[in-house]
Amino acid sequence: MRNIVWSNMSVPLVHLTRLFQLLSERKFAEAERILERITERMKRSGLQEFNRGYLEALSGIVLTYRSGGESYEFFSNLDLNDTEALKRHYLDFKQNSENPLHADYDRGYFTALADYMRVVLRTVKGKNEDEG
Repeated sequence: MRNIVWSNMSVPLVHLTRLFQLLSERKFAEAERILERITERMKRSGLQEFNRGYLEALSGIVLTYRSGGESYEFFSNLDLNDTEALKRHYLDFKQNSENPLHADYDRGYFTALADYMRVVLRTVKGKNEDEG
């Protein structure tokens, strides 16, 4: 199983992939259970502010899907067919997550967005390969 790793903490990629799938299928109760698993796993690390930012971003993504895209305009305008734009978003979030000038909370927040975009990209690429 591949993990998304930062510092001394990791979240299995399978959890984020499942979260994306459930949100795409509008299965919010199940998605929130996955988010709770991620939260429980993160409680075991000592990265409080980083974790808080990470979990806020994931909670925001869940809320956005639940509310039909009204919370984060970014996700409501996300074109899953534009892999180049998805890559640019991923790289932008990744760069911000690694910026030492950002606080731990901000790095956690951007890390979650980068991780999520990585899962979206991987899912879209796999889907496109299956169709092609």
